[in-house]
Amino acid sequence: MLATVEDVRLDEAPADACTTVVSDDAPAPLARRLAELGVRTGQQVTPLHRTAGGGRLVAVGDTRVALARSVLAGIEVEPA
Repeated sequence: MLATVEDVRLDEAPADACTTVVSDDAPAPLARRLAELGVRTGQQVTPLHRTAGGGRLVAVGDTRVALARSVLAGIEVEPA
């Protein structure tokens, strides 16, 4: 899917802003694991606070998932 002007990477999205996952550039095993955690195309996610290593806590429904900075950089989101 082509990125629009409003699309940003998940590591750039403002905290507490509800977003929708547009695409991810993850290798197949990582994409499968992200999907198991609920981070998949079409899913609404809310980036929360940053971790000490540059990662981020992300809300997916009632679940909180910690993702590394390198993983966040490969996930495109748009405002929900």
